[in-house]
Amino acid sequence: MYESGILLVMNGKMRVAVRLAVWLTAGVLGLAQEKPAIVTLVPTPEWQMTSSRTTDSGGLKAWGGDPAIESEYGVTAFAARTYRFDDHAAEALVEQAQDPSAAYGLWTFYRGAGMTPVAGMPLTVAGEGKALLVRGAAFIRVARMDKGALPEADFRILLKTVGGPLPSPHALEQLPRALPSRGLVQGSEHYVLGPVAAAHVLPTFPADLFGFEQGAEVQAAQYITADGKLTLAAINYPTPQIAQGAFDSIASTLGGKAVNEPSAFDYRRQDTYVLVVMNAPSRAAADRFLEQFKVSKLISQDQNPGPSERSEVVQLVQLLLANGILIMGLLGVSFLGGIFVFAGKRLARKWFADSWLVEGRQGGLIVLNLR
Repeated sequence: MYESGILLVMNGKMRVAVRLAVWLTAGVLGLAQEKPAIVTLVPTPEWQMTSSRTTDSGGLKAWGGDPAIESEYGVTAFAARTYRFDDHAAEALVEQAQDPSAAYGLWTFYRGAGMTPVAGMPLTVAGEGKALLVRGAAFIRVARMDKGALPEADFRILLKTVGGPLPSPHALEQLPRALPSRGLVQGSEHYVLGPVAAAHVLPTFPADLFGFEQGAEVQAAQYITADGKLTLAAINYPTPQIAQGAFDSIASTLGGKAVNEPSAFDYRRQDTYVLVVMNAPSRAAADRFLEQFKVSKLISQDQNPGPSERSEVVQLVQLLLANGILIMGLLGVSFLGGIFVFAGKRLARKWFADSWLVEGRQGGLIVLNLR
């Protein structure tokens, strides 16, 4: 029997529709046979601040603090807070320092050997139910009040609640630059702004030689080298002249020690820095360690030296020479421009003598129409 083309197309569409219906029915039956998935929602711990009050430095001893240290770092205000979650409780002491660098200095001073960095939380260390944080110009101490078990995740939530937003990359750039990392003993870094803190951190070096009254800032850390363990103090001064005066004072006071004498000092000045190595196995070991350092704006180690240091006189001479070259260049361009204009006029008079472009209209005369 003959079938028209329209019937063939309709039959084809019917077959496709039947197949789609079969697939959809099978899918619905399969979904009906599957067991529904049950999602268990675990409530996030919500630490609530239950009290907050202003206080003074009198309560620092309970936290292991020293009012003299806080004074050197410019702490101006204290706030004591209490946080609770279910049966757990924690206390926090928020100290407002003079700037983020000072808060960072307090953080390095009070960071204990048993405290380790908290992953994913910059400027945060914790250990044995306690924590130290830096957030902006605030130095924050946190301590749990209860002895019950607290999951690490819940403790991290407590730190986020107390500290607020994490430090931004821009905020981290405002802090003192890190010392070179090769051989550095992690956790030994200190940022010192006064003689009291210096006497604790660097007891073998006379604190009055640092020159804190002249604006000195000290970064100290311990290093492990092939010769043994030693301590580096990088003293930064506002100007190279002040650094030179401090270096001369250190050199005249400490003098030289025997090459193989234990705990020998070695020191040298680079730009605004005075680098001092102390507690070295020998003077030779300290000297070999300092040979690795180059200072240009930042302290660097094992890097190609940058441009040589230039004195202010050399910079002034170079500036004058550059200005002289610029002036001579402008004069030369002006002279050549004058020659071109003069030559152009002479050629125009020679080749276009009768043109109004040379003589101007009215034969070069200015005619005034006065009425």
